[in-house]
Amino acid sequence: MLRSALMIAASLVLAAPAFAADEKGPDGIVLKQHGHGWLLADAKGMSLYTFERDDAPGKSTCVGACAQQWPPVLVTGEAQASGDWSIITRDDGKKQWAFLDKPIYNYTLDVAPGDGNGDGVNNQWHLGFKPIATPPGIGISRTMSGYVLADSKNLTLYALDKDKDGSGCDLACTENFMPVLAAGMAHPIVDWTLVTRKDGTHQWAYKGKPVYRYTSDFHAGEILGEKVGKGWKAVVLEPLTPNPSWVTVQASDAGELLADAKGRTIYTLNANRRGLANPKGTFDRPGDWQPLVAEADAKAVGNWSVVDNKDGGKQWAYKGMPCFTNVNDVMPGDILGIRSGDRRLQAIMKSGMPMQGTGV
Repeated sequence: MLRSALMIAASLVLAAPAFAADEKGPDGIVLKQHGHGWLLADAKGMSLYTFERDDAPGKSTCVGACAQQWPPVLVTGEAQASGDWSIITRDDGKKQWAFLDKPIYNYTLDVAPGDGNGDGVNNQWHLGFKPIATPPGIGISRTMSGYVLADSKNLTLYALDKDKDGSGCDLACTENFMPVLAAGMAHPIVDWTLVTRKDGTHQWAYKGKPVYRYTSDFHAGEILGEKVGKGWKAVVLEPLTPNPSWVTVQASDAGELLADAKGRTIYTLNANRRGLANPKGTFDRPGDWQPLVAEADAKAVGNWSVVDNKDGGKQWAYKGMPCFTNVNDVMPGDILGIRSGDRRLQAIMKSGMPMQGTGV
């Protein structure tokens, strides 16, 4: 689930003009266009991040060891605050850039432009981001299919093939798919228009497709509506990054998890409560944990990279953190590596985020 901060940020852009493909920020910072909005990167193309604990405007809580792993993006020269960009003073007196009042940082485990290894670390670190313009009550949520349009409760929105004016979903249909209605004084905004339904109500349409909410989706991130009737699809703005071909998805009692080709749950080293990761640290891999071996010629894919392990071979890493399986996981979907009480490692949800409740 995408954090509510994203929903709040979406409301901030309603009065703002749409960006061009990419937009320049201060000090060489670039906003890179994606389907769901614009991601922040520095002059070298390295991803920038925000920290949920920075909840007081003008204040950074990432200091000491945190700032070593998450270096603050410092102001250079005589740069001035402007628009969405502000300047804060850190505890050491240095000036740091903030975007929409959130201080921004690099991440030391990103090694190449476009890496997003810090996204979701400890469920507190997120890619710096400005979402596309949306009407009031509509935002963006992260699902197993990618980033989708969502209502004010973070519930997925859908569109129906060949439906252009709301007539594709009649009265009986609306028992399952509720039209997302607009207020009486609503006006079109960027890619959003209004269609008039047969009953005279106005419904929001995104890029010409009226949008609906599926009545049996009760939790953020659910996309159950795609399984009901031909032609219904979640409005995916940006797909998730790809996985290697050998990665499988297995159902568990904690949700759908990423697994290896044999169905064994994949675990990565955990971060501590401040989101500090130590991929080469003190984890001595006791007997129950086995490295997720990579072939000698394996290539990086999306968030997946290949690192050297202690045995001299190659090991898969996810978002910069080495991956393991647990010998006690016998059946696909087993997560006994977590239920053993060992919180040093965490499972990965199909959405790419760490499984909730596995933090140390």
